[in-house]
Amino acid sequence: MPDLTQLPIRFSHLRAYGRSGAHGYHARTSAWEPTKPMLLGTAVHALAFGTRKVIAYEGTRRGKAWDAFKLEHPDEHILSMGENYHARNMADALLKSKLAVQVLEGVAETTIEFQWFGRKCRATPDVKGNSFVTDLKTAKSADPAQFQWASLRMAYHAQMKMQCIAAGVDVAHVVCVESVEPYPVTVFRVTDEALTEGEKLLTLWMERLINCEKADCFPPYVECIVPLDVPKDLDLDYGDDDAAD
Repeated sequence: MPDLTQLPIRFSHLRAYGRSGAHGYHARTSAWEPTKPMLLGTAVHALAFGTRKVIAYEGTRRGKAWDAFKLEHPDEHILSMGENYHARNMADALLKSKLAVQVLEGVAETTIEFQWFGRKCRATPDVKGNSFVTDLKTAKSADPAQFQWASLRMAYHAQMKMQCIAAGVDVAHVVCVESVEPYPVTVFRVTDEALTEGEKLLTLWMERLINCEKADCFPPYVECIVPLDVPKDLDLDYGDDDAAD
């Protein structure tokens, strides 16, 4: 077992501990593969911030030709033709948004190492301004009503609080660009109340992480037989038995 106390803690690790000790341990000790939405998001970041060259590959991404192409372009972020089309339009939409540009000005994608709860931690704000941090998100919907629920599910308010702690600031923004045409952009300011709730989550997760490590025990959701019941006032309609498969 690796010495976890010497490994910097990221937000993704803490969020995994929010599920269970087993998920947290797995997140800290296992390699992970980016999903297609993650790869698209990385490309949009690279194009918007100019941090990496993005190129497209016309062929099928398998076989000898694909392997050779990857070897010829080790430092570029490679997309399919369709992904490249969307990524460039999304980046263009961001740069044309006057609201987004205001909160995307600053130092881009620089990792900050800091101490919290006496532990080594690490955060990489997409943008660190003089008095704020900003995170750039790509999503199926940038509609404020829908994104609010997605943000809550992904605990973005806790992620932004961790970035605030790392950067020593109190203001956090989230910029969301939709991944389909016409690529609308929405700029959010994370409220003080949301950041406070985010810190509560971070604290709970960090305490679970520390307790798991002290006990050298990383349990799953539960360690007992759990009753599987239905609410007593639930009115269930099972339909016609004859129509069942």
